[in-house]
Amino acid sequence: MSKQTFKVLVLGPPNVGKTSLVQRYTQGVFEEKYNPTIGFDVSTEELVFPEGEMRLAIMDLGGQESFDDLRRRLFQGAHYVIIVYDLTDPSTFSEIPTWYETLCNEVCLPTGVFLPGSIVANKADLAKRVDTDRGKQMAKLLNLDYFEASAKSGKNVSEIFARAASQCHIRAFGVKDDTTTELIMRS
Repeated sequence: MSKQTFKVLVLGPPNVGKTSLVQRYTQGVFEEKYNPTIGFDVSTEELVFPEGEMRLAIMDLGGQESFDDLRRRLFQGAHYVIIVYDLTDPSTFSEIPTWYETLCNEVCLPTGVFLPGSIVANKADLAKRVDTDRGKQMAKLLNLDYFEASAKSGKNVSEIFARAASQCHIRAFGVKDDTTTELIMRS
């Protein structure tokens, strides 16, 4: 039986830590040096469930405006979205609606419903300049999950991607309950 592949988009403004979150999850590392993503990078994770196997293709998309056309093409066929902002930079928080709207204009599930996803407030190891309640309100307004995370310390990084995997698992295998996150976290 072949593995189904599910595309997980990781997007947001430049310098919010998208690549650092992906690297922390897929490689267990954090690099202090900032190297902007040019275009996009893809990392894959193989997951095994009692019902079968699946692959997450995690698309780390560069945040620079010059990649708008490329990004729009990469949105196609997505199954889950992670929109990242920097807790220490309020201007990145204010960009979330724009990222969401851009994505909504390009991608819907076959049912016409928007993708499941999460808003991630990264850099939780540093002094906050965006209040947690504002982040939670934004997530609720957009019908997305909310996580505060730190790619540097690893706080909530596994939980973010476990949630993405859980939602993809539900779609892949028709699982009705949401116990998948617990299974993924234990592995």
